[in-house]
Amino acid sequence: MLWYFAKYVGCGNDFIIFDNRNESFPYSDKKGIKGLCHRQCGVGADGVILLENSVKADFRMRIFNADGSEAEMCGNGIRCFVKYCHNLFPAKKSFTVETMHRLHKAAVEQEGISVDMGDPTEFKEVTVPFQNQILDFHFINTGVPHAVHFHPDIDTVELDQLGPYIRHHPSWGPPGTNVTLVQQLDKQRCKIRTFERGVEGETLGCGTGAAAATLAVARLHKLTGPLTIDMKGGSLKIGFHNENGIFSNLTMTGPAFCTFQGHIAHLEQIQIH
Repeated sequence: MLWYFAKYVGCGNDFIIFDNRNESFPYSDKKGIKGLCHRQCGVGADGVILLENSVKADFRMRIFNADGSEAEMCGNGIRCFVKYCHNLFPAKKSFTVETMHRLHKAAVEQEGISVDMGDPTEFKEVTVPFQNQILDFHFINTGVPHAVHFHPDIDTVELDQLGPYIRHHPSWGPPGTNVTLVQQLDKQRCKIRTFERGVEGETLGCGTGAAAATLAVARLHKLTGPLTIDMKGGSLKIGFHNENGIFSNLTMTGPAFCTFQGHIAHLEQIQIH
């Protein structure tokens, strides 16, 4: 059997997308997904995305991390998904997308793909000890959980050490958290670095991390949107409504594009053991 796929990139996050409307993709095969995402032995990606039918929306998006686990949501992933759907149905400019816990409205605009991210579901402040320091984190769920930490120079942080420790810290419970560092550049612009749960490493970009960083900055400094978030892989514009620290109408706009398409003849042969 031939498995046709398309490789998409959004702000440095890359995904392998399959049309699974016939429900034939073996998504329960975690080793197979890990193999697909492997940079040397597979196609290489931060995750696998499936296009599926939905009774609630135009389409359903399922996303699987590079370790084979299924994720609730992915900001850059949903923009790539919408661009993929638009390429399948070029006359259609707006979409509704079902994810694990939410329905999202999305549109193809001149500035890129714009997605309604929904409202954040958690917002609390937590302190965590790390290497003889006490670090302050803003814990925010923007579809997936993020522990956001402010730092004056995020490029100097050894995220390969901080990230795994914070990601698995008991403060967040068994699912753990993504870890996002944010450096404010001015009132309307920040830059971030994110250690992603499921990828288990730093990625070039993170849409939900950009949204979480935006809300942390806006709450701290009582800002109004939109804010621009710079990442190693590109920039996103995050819009929101701030009513006395209560956030709503969270939107994300940025680029997404297809890098190549192909097919796999034997999916089971690229498993990584």
